[in-house]
Amino acid sequence: MQPPIEKALTIFFEDPETSIACFSGSITESLTHPRGLKKVIPYLIKASLVGFLLATFVSPAIEERFKLTKNEAVATSFIIGYAGIRILAAAERLAEKEFERRLGKKYDDLNQ
Repeated sequence: MQPPIEKALTIFFEDPETSIACFSGSITESLTHPRGLKKVIPYLIKASLVGFLLATFVSPAIEERFKLTKNEAVATSFIIGYAGIRILAAAERLAEKEFERRLGKKYDDLNQ
């Protein structure tokens, strides 16, 4: 049985071009839409994680489903990486607003 890190590296290096394209898309979005100096490192870590997950699960499925050529698969992987981190950022904003709304309501109830 392979150790988890070895298994992860095997998955990553099975198709390195599309994996790197997903990472590149995620990192490109992080750099083109800066969030401030304090948030750069955590955001790049999230972008790398999203890029890894997309490269591992989503990109190969799309490549196989649409029978893409190698160049099409790499381009699609870059777009998926870019869009994936944009969707993550939008989901975080929605979650924060909902969390603040619910906490604010409970806080107001406690003060009355």
